[in-house]
Amino acid sequence: MKLQLPALSAVALTTLTLATAWGLPNHSNSLSFAWVWLLFMAVTALPLSFIEAAIVRRTTHLPLQGLASITRDADAPTFWRLLAPLSLLSLVAMIAFAANRSAHDFVMDSHNTFTAQAFPYLLVFLAMGFAWVGMKRLLPFVWILVPAVLIFNVVSAGQLGTLALLTPEEWQQVATAAILANVSGLGVYAWLTTQHLADEQASRLVMPLWLTQTLVGLATILAGEAKGNVGVVVYMLTAVFACAVFAEVVARQLQDRKVAKPVALGLVMVSAVALTVAAEFVVFDMVLKVVSLLTVFGLSVLVGWVMKISHARKALNFSSEVIYNLWRVGVRIAAPAVIIWLLVGMVL
Repeated sequence: MKLQLPALSAVALTTLTLATAWGLPNHSNSLSFAWVWLLFMAVTALPLSFIEAAIVRRTTHLPLQGLASITRDADAPTFWRLLAPLSLLSLVAMIAFAANRSAHDFVMDSHNTFTAQAFPYLLVFLAMGFAWVGMKRLLPFVWILVPAVLIFNVVSAGQLGTLALLTPEEWQQVATAAILANVSGLGVYAWLTTQHLADEQASRLVMPLWLTQTLVGLATILAGEAKGNVGVVVYMLTAVFACAVFAEVVARQLQDRKVAKPVALGLVMVSAVALTVAAEFVVFDMVLKVVSLLTVFGLSVLVGWVMKISHARKALNFSSEVIYNLWRVGVRIAAPAVIIWLLVGMVL
């Protein structure tokens, strides 16, 4: 069973939005950024992309409910279940982060200051409206936004990429974006794959998503970003739908815990608005990175080390033992090592 267009559209929108919000298209050394992006998408993001597939295919539930079964089967402490609410918090924080970014480059004067300040909250409210309608209904029609925005950025930015040695901080910037723009382990992959559990192999679900995110992120870096108010509006076109995807992922997991849809979306909206206010402070970005990276780190340890080997192997059902062992090395060693490097780099 092939993955449908809505799933590819969802990851394309989220990757374009978050890669832009993390500032990847704004550098003159875009060719260097592009190669580093490819490196970390292969070494770190690819093994992480199978985390949610392992959880969902093993439990047939989204992580908020499924982690309970994983910990029971592995006789693991219940504190591992806190990773699910932390992943939902990270997604709501990313809504606030992306929304706040919409007004970051807005050219303000005495007549439009209030409008610029209201933009992030307008984006949040629009995203909640689309989430209420149901993004899976809308995604087949909004995928065209991604190529349209990329073409517009190429024409408007006029960015000619160069190759240059990157600083350690720039390496960390790209690595962080490759993990967080991929949103591995935060619930999006799980939400997209729940309707395709009949596929024999998880790779048929995960690989198209990962490849789409890799190519969209690469194109985002190379295309550059349009400047001025027009560029902000173009960014908002994708950001509002990306935030709606995040909102629906969070609300859907709350609904699985018997929370009514209006209440679930109401909680997401209130939380997103509160975090949008907090996003105006500089420390918010670092807190978002730390919480999200720690969540992904915990999930990689849970699935790679705590979850029973037989359960992970059966859930993922790779075509060969060699591929499975390579994934185990990636999720057990490579991904956690990169995340530790990023976390240490934030305090040094």
